[in-house]
Amino acid sequence: MFIPEKIYYEQVIENYELGKELLEKYKDVHKVIIDNHNNIEEMRKKENSEFPKMKRNLIIGTRKTHKYVPNFKVSNFLVPYEIIYFS
Repeated sequence: MFIPEKIYYEQVIENYELGKELLEKYKDVHKVIIDNHNNIEEMRKKENSEFPKMKRNLIIGTRKTHKYVPNFKVSNFLVPYEIIYFS
């Protein structure tokens, strides 16, 4: 069972049932509130050699854009959706 070492999360996830469930499930894990799950300065500054350790964190955020993205490799478009990242 995955137990994260640290949780980075956008505070808006507290408005979602799944966000509340995850925060409750991991209530004993150290948490850091972030502005944007795509731009975590602490993570960006780490060396590539630290990647295996960074994968022990849980990052939770919401999708900011709600537009269709062309993707001709698998389908015509990727559909927008709410996303939760496990890294």
